[in-house]
Amino acid sequence: MSFSQILDDRTLEQVQRFLDDFPYNGWQVAGGLAGGYLAYTITKLLKAWFIDPRLSPLMNLPGPESYGSIIWGNMAEIFKAPPLALHEEWFNKYGHTITYRGLFLAPRLSTKDPKALAHIVNHCYDYPKPPQMRSMLSKIFGEGINLELPTAEYLRDIWIRQVAEGGANEKEIDVLFWLTRTTLDVIGLAGFGYEFDTLAHGETNELVRAFMELFSPNQGGSAIGILANFIPALRWIPTERGRITTQSKAILDRIGIQLVQDKRAAILAASDGESGVEKKTVGGRDLLSVLIKANMATDVKDAERMSDEEVMGRHETTATSLTWLLYDLSLPQYQHIQTKLREELLTLTSECPTMEELNNLPYLDAVVRENLRYRSVADTTVRCAGKDDIIPVSTPYKDRNGVERMEFRIAAGEQILVPIGSLDRDKAIWGEDAEEFNPERWLEGNTHPRSAEIPGVFSGVLTFLGGPRSCIGYRFALMEMKVLIFALIPALSFQLPENPPTIEKKSQIVTRPAIMQADGKYKNSMPLRVKLVHSD
Repeated sequence: MSFSQILDDRTLEQVQRFLDDFPYNGWQVAGGLAGGYLAYTITKLLKAWFIDPRLSPLMNLPGPESYGSIIWGNMAEIFKAPPLALHEEWFNKYGHTITYRGLFLAPRLSTKDPKALAHIVNHCYDYPKPPQMRSMLSKIFGEGINLELPTAEYLRDIWIRQVAEGGANEKEIDVLFWLTRTTLDVIGLAGFGYEFDTLAHGETNELVRAFMELFSPNQGGSAIGILANFIPALRWIPTERGRITTQSKAILDRIGIQLVQDKRAAILAASDGESGVEKKTVGGRDLLSVLIKANMATDVKDAERMSDEEVMGRHETTATSLTWLLYDLSLPQYQHIQTKLREELLTLTSECPTMEELNNLPYLDAVVRENLRYRSVADTTVRCAGKDDIIPVSTPYKDRNGVERMEFRIAAGEQILVPIGSLDRDKAIWGEDAEEFNPERWLEGNTHPRSAEIPGVFSGVLTFLGGPRSCIGYRFALMEMKVLIFALIPALSFQLPENPPTIEKKSQIVTRPAIMQADGKYKNSMPLRVKLVHSD
């Protein structure tokens, strides 16, 4: 019998009499509930600290014996180090598959074995994102999909004008600042048919301000914020990061949902009111129109329709990829790559080449592939075992007892860190020059046969992941990168500033360049010296 049925069988007077005779007041009830929750939490922590590690099959894998604290495990030192730096150290010492301690000493797996990763990404429903990660990402992005298309001429003209106004045929420009705004405008125009005008108006646009606040390098997770993913009661404690995330997400949601609603109204106004919208009539130049028309089609089942929140896309990482590419091309040891790339791009006579023409440029393609390999802007991702499983490996490893094995066991609920950057720069796969930017590797034929083992959706790299959950927008990202490169490199050259600042990697969803300011805080920035090509 349900609680509501019990109440239905009682008169109001009986309920009131029961409450009057109840031997405990409100504070006592609240104290009992709080005490019960505290006892539950303590029991759960004691189980995590003393029982779960002894039962976990991951504890048979090699890895560091020591950890920082019983709360943070090895995570505090991982957060303090550059992205993947500590994992690389452990891989070099213990082998391709390791275990270490996560929050509350939970055993955590990380492997860069291609066969093991193929098993994980190709069985995506058995290895979803952890609930804590899904909760965190949904607070920032919502539950959207990825859509992008390229534009570039406006950015090129802005930089040419800035250089010309400098009076010395060169100017120091923060390329990350402008590339971020360019890709936001790309989403607006090509994706949604809407002009954000972020290149023209910059920080005056509330969308740009929200985005910058959301991904600021100073907005890393606080201790309370991180622990709140595992202890729900801590979510009631207000934090600065939580306030910024809530405000920025509200702006992104408001603008995004308004775009969807305006587009839907326009489609309805243009359609035949009697026959409605059908999938076969779907058209439109921007992707949002196509998606909304398909979602509104009368021959689509209600269960297959998406909400407005699901239709709204999320911003991707093209701006960061291009920023790192321009930085690498600016380094003295890679200036010859910039020159060779420019020479190939100048062989095209059209100012607006087709994508077929751009795709037929072998060196441009090699530079883009190498950039995606060498600079994986999402260095890691996390998965969670949905069931007890046995994962095979391609090369043997020795467990903690010195026994050589070709597989390992994992228990349901245990987390896996997928080291995308480590695999993309693994010397065992790419050779001794894996830590160098070398587009020639893509022109010399298949000189790295083991790269075929990497379960990536694109070009033998894991940057766009693989399997059913790979990035659905990677082709759009590739187009956007190539068009932006074609617009910028022939007209402009890039070098390091006279006194280049120290560029650090700061990971906030993606790994962006950051510079420490005088006050000790970090700013996402990439200043480069930009010159007109004819002035060289």
